Amino acid sequence: MTPLSKPLLLLGACATAFLAGRQTAPDTNEQVLHELANQRAVLDTLLARASSPSPDVNERVLRELASQRAVLDTLLARTAPSPDSRRALAPEASAPASAENLAAAREGERLVDAALRVRHWTREDAQAFRAALVGMTPDQRTESLNRLLTAINSQTLQVQTGGMPF
Repeated sequence: MTPLSKPLLLLGACATAFLAGRQTAPDTNEQVLHELANQRAVLDTLLARASSPSPDVNERVLRELASQRAVLDTLLARTAPSPDSRRALAPEASAPASAENLAAAREGERLVDAALRVRHWTREDAQAFRAALVGMTPDQRTESLNRLLTAINSQTLQVQTGGMPF
């Protein structure tokens, strides 16, 4: 197990728990927002460390960190923070979608459509979806994740990843 695997596993578990609890959670939950902001700071620190040249860090770990950051950004974007927490989280302004963003969004759509045709979501689908999430804008990520999670939650897709679905 690489040195960054444990934080990634913890971060993935936190994201899954948040998504599962989101259905019953109140609209504003300052403690959750604060914890997500802390997780984002930890992830930014890990990304900074992993981005420095090191023989221990491989490309797969860097992609995994970037995809986990994309998921965290999406989770933060989906919440309705109060004005105080909005200032604390310092949200980024939405930029217009570039050709790369549009291509990534199309790839995410294609992956979900293909999985819906065969009615299962594999580990390969999850890896390709994570890679596509990295290239999307926050709004595109939210839309793609909503579509995938709706299909999974409605049991239209059977998850066969042996772990997290994305």
